[in-house]
Amino acid sequence: MKVRKGFVSNSSSSSFVIKKKYLEDWQIDMIKRHIDIGGKLGVDYATKDNEWFIYEDDEVIKGDTSMDNFDMKEFLEKIGIEEIIKWRY
Repeated sequence: MKVRKGFVSNSSSSSFVIKKKYLEDWQIDMIKRHIDIGGKLGVDYATKDNEWFIYEDDEVIKGDTSMDNFDMKEFLEKIGIEEIIKWRY
């Protein structure tokens, strides 16, 4: 599995992992509601058909998509999350 630090837009699939110890509770909530919040923040393609699958356990929150029209990188930056993301393609 390759791990990249950059972001590729319009790729066929993408995923990310963020350790929850680096996040505030409100950021976790926003990630879970990324389509609703993203629309309010002006992120393109903030529609249900562009929603990412979000999973979490006690230690991490993960997201993946098979078609990433919703710009998750832009969204995460807008809510103050930048350097702690591990992107996978």
